[in-house]
Amino acid sequence: MKNHNAPFAIRFIGFSAREINIFDATFSVEQNREKQYHRLSADSLQEPDLYLVNADDLKALAILADMEPNNLRPALLVGTPDLELPYTTVARPIRWLKLFEALDGLIERRLVMLAKQNPSDMALAHGAPDRRRRERLDLDLTDPVEYERMRVQSPQIDRILVIDTQSTFRDDLAMAMAHHVVPVEWVGSADAAAEVYASQTISIVLINPHLPNIDPYDLCATIKRQHQDTRIAIVLLADKDFVYDHARAREAACDGFLSRHLDQSQMLLALGKFLSLRR
Repeated sequence: MKNHNAPFAIRFIGFSAREINIFDATFSVEQNREKQYHRLSADSLQEPDLYLVNADDLKALAILADMEPNNLRPALLVGTPDLELPYTTVARPIRWLKLFEALDGLIERRLVMLAKQNPSDMALAHGAPDRRRRERLDLDLTDPVEYERMRVQSPQIDRILVIDTQSTFRDDLAMAMAHHVVPVEWVGSADAAAEVYASQTISIVLINPHLPNIDPYDLCATIKRQHQDTRIAIVLLADKDFVYDHARAREAACDGFLSRHLDQSQMLLALGKFLSLRR
């Protein structure tokens, strides 16, 4: 869970596929910059370092408002919004030097704020934002599937189950979660996993999709069927060569994927949305 030299992760909101391809290509060729950036996949559960938003799209601005951007997770608007918003903006057509200067400035501010934070408290700090502080766009963009999930009862006790044959990731995760009193179980097969989640309350199941004799999407669907009355998150652990099958994942109600190489604070932030973290 350690990756200190990774490019900064950006969550794109409201851009067309063509624009996204242009951004991806530009980020790819700018390998000599001191600060580098990459776009998070829509299915990645990793929390972004910042948001990049199409300011000409009202729906994108409404989504951004729900994300509660701040100095720790800032937003950069591209275009000219119809509303007066307290975010850094770069105009269209995009001048790449200006865009990178804006990104770098926001990241510098974020790094200063992070230096003042206790990494073990990051998930708690971001887990319950004060929604009363910001004027909101009154648009309900919630996926109907999310309303169904909200009706499902949350587990009374947080516990994480890792399905993997390697113990290193599990040991690192257990150390990170010990501060929040969240036990981490570890098994190496689907049968052993079934024994655990049949006898114990589990909040999150993390699956290595490369395990032999395991189809991660079928396993996810099986676990979800067996826990229809309890909220349980299923997350796949990704390596560089992993290709997330969005269609199969959605059919199996998989909650997304995470890189197993995230650092501790990023992992806590990503998993914290599925836990009632406490110290």
